[in-house]
Amino acid sequence: MESQSRSVYIGSIPFDYTEEQVLDIAKSVGPVLDLKLLFDSTTGKSKGYAFVRYNDHETAASAVRNLHNSNIGNRFLKCAFSNDNQSFPESSITGVYGMTNASKLPPLPLGTQIFPNQTAQQAISASLSTMDQQSANQLIREAKSMSIENPTLMKKLLDQCPQLAHALVETSLLVNLTNKDLIGLCVNRKQPDLNELTYDHVQLLKAINALGDDELGELNDDKRSIINEIKNELSKGSFGIIN
Repeated sequence: MESQSRSVYIGSIPFDYTEEQVLDIAKSVGPVLDLKLLFDSTTGKSKGYAFVRYNDHETAASAVRNLHNSNIGNRFLKCAFSNDNQSFPESSITGVYGMTNASKLPPLPLGTQIFPNQTAQQAISASLSTMDQQSANQLIREAKSMSIENPTLMKKLLDQCPQLAHALVETSLLVNLTNKDLIGLCVNRKQPDLNELTYDHVQLLKAINALGDDELGELNDDKRSIINEIKNELSKGSFGIIN
C-alpha cells in the first residue's frame, strides 16, 4: 500500500549512470537501505530504472515528492511508490519476465497521479510525451521479448494493467512501428467486408497487396511480419476482392 510503502521506483535514469551515481541521487533525500539498478542481461547496459528501499515511509514519500520530474543528465526522472511485499529483482526486468514461474509478476511502480478531469489515456499521453526515443524503443523491445518468452505472464500483466496496452500502442505510433490504419485492422477482429471499409482502408489494402518480394525485403522483420499477415488475410478473401 502507498500509505505504508518504504520502497520507490525511479525511472528515466540516464543510461550511462552507474549504480553508485543512482545511489547518490536516492541518498539526497535520506538514508537508503537497498538499491537495485536494472541491467539488460544480454547487453549488460542499464535499463534506465531502479528500485530503492528507504528506512521509513516518510523518507520514501520525500523521494517521490522531490525526485519526480527532477532534471538529471537532461532527462526528467520518474519516481513513484513501489510494493514492499515484492522482493527486489536480482536480474533485469526482461529476465524476471522470462522466469519459469509464469504466475509471478515483478515489482511494478504504482503509476502517476491522475488529476481532476483528466482521463487515464490523457495521463498516459502526457507521460509518453516526455519519453525520449531510446527509452521508447527499449519499452517496445522489452514488451516484445516478454511476449515471446513468456506469453502467459504477458497476458497476466496486460489483464492486470490494461493501461499498459494503451501505452504500448501509443509508443508504437511514436516510434513509427505502426500506424492508425494497421492498428484499426488489428483491433477490428471481425474482419469486415470490403464494402464496410473506408476508401482509405481500401487503398491501403491495395497498396499492401501490391508489394513485391523486393520491397518486402527492404523492411525489417517486424514490419515484414505484419505485412505478410495482412497479405495472408487478403489472399483468403477476408476483406473481399482486392483488385
